[in-house]
Amino acid sequence: SFEYDGGKVYKDSKLCNLLFCREALKRWGEDDIAIRSYNPGFIPSSGLFRAPRKDNWLGASAFTFIAGLVGFAVPIEVGGERLAYMASADDTEVPSGSYFSAEVGSKAATKAEGFEPSTVSVEASDDKLATRLWDLSTEYVVM
Repeated sequence: SFEYDGGKVYKDSKLCNLLFCREALKRWGEDDIAIRSYNPGFIPSSGLFRAPRKDNWLGASAFTFIAGLVGFAVPIEVGGERLAYMASADDTEVPSGSYFSAEVGSKAATKAEGFEPSTVSVEASDDKLATRLWDLSTEYVVM
């Protein structure tokens, strides 16, 4: 029997995003296309926190409030500012192939503020896995 695990699905989707960027850089890196990835921060107030909220509305709402109060969550606006920065920064500030992140709870949205290059997991650095994901994806969408 298969049991859905929203947390694992979310984490796997983030891994796939990083693997996709890794493979896209190999394939399109010379084509003047900026390939960048980033961690927007922990944002439990967004709609992406819907699975825990659906399972336990009161607990998830209390957790969201406390996470903001204690300081390890960031507002939706910070995630948006980080996205805008990654999309608009020039290549000298944010080179293609970069992965940016900030300290937990930091509201930094630019390199000057502390939103900066970071490392990814060993699994997210797996070239063979990135190629396999790319190949399966193109097979499913018939590219």
